[in-house]
Amino acid sequence: MTKQEISELGEQIAQKYNPQGLSPFPFEKIQEANNDLKIYIATLDDQISGAIGFNENVFNIFINNNKPKTRQHFTTAHEVGHYFLHKDIIKKQQVLVDSDQYLDGNSFLYRLDSAEPTQIETEANNFAASLIMPEGLVRKAWESIKNIEECAKIFNVSTSAMSVRLERLTLIT
Repeated sequence: MTKQEISELGEQIAQKYNPQGLSPFPFEKIQEANNDLKIYIATLDDQISGAIGFNENVFNIFINNNKPKTRQHFTTAHEVGHYFLHKDIIKKQQVLVDSDQYLDGNSFLYRLDSAEPTQIETEANNFAASLIMPEGLVRKAWESIKNIEECAKIFNVSTSAMSVRLERLTLIT
């Protein structure tokens, strides 16, 4: 899929499961509608922000409860991105940890804080940004506030994530 197609899919999923544009994003609505998806907040290794695995016909997402809430929120969106974009990779039990050097044998895709981005990680990030920071809502917030920190609070993301989103939407340079 192209970057544009991935962004459009993220926006479509946002509209389907969060038509009111609530923040933080109600991930429980995605989980309720998809019997093959479970999301857990758990204590994970400090280097891991989140993980997704496939076991007994269920995709299990684990989010590190030791990370800041804004990181947990974006990581959940990122892992949900893997769910919508990369099911076949996860089902094949290919293990990718943001780069080939972090291979493990447990059929998980890990999001490590220090890992180099790969294509699927970039795709999951693009999906996540579109899911929890839909373009129309971001533009509306930016037009009225013009403050990165305040916009980040609205969408429950870090100022870094909001800055990247605003740059990609050419609202800031």
